Amino acid sequence: MSVRARFVGEVLQDAGRRLLTAQEKGVRRSVKLRSGRILSARDIVVSGGEEMDGKLTYTHTVYERFLDMKRRGGRRKSSKRRRIHNRFVFGAYAGIAERLMYGLTEDVIAAIRENTEK
Repeated sequence: MSVRARFVGEVLQDAGRRLLTAQEKGVRRSVKLRSGRILSARDIVVSGGEEMDGKLTYTHTVYERFLDMKRRGGRRKSSKRRRIHNRFVFGAYAGIAERLMYGLTEDVIAAIRENTEK
């Protein structure tokens, strides 16, 4: 596996872990958990390709996405928008893009090579 492929895999793994951790805090703050399915059904899978290819797949319940949407009308308290999906997902995307554009420095390449040699 090349140094670039390793770098992309590490960036995606780290971003996935950070997404799950930050989102869990947001969900616990905004949603009254009953079964805990909204948290337990989430999963991150990273698959790599060659060189700078990589894929981060975030799996979640559809219900999570609906809780994030703003609802109109109705007087029920549960109709308010909870910021538990887009806020975290798009934040993770922005972080990944920045790290992939600017994070592969000569120092990082040397550190990855050193780790693979061990």
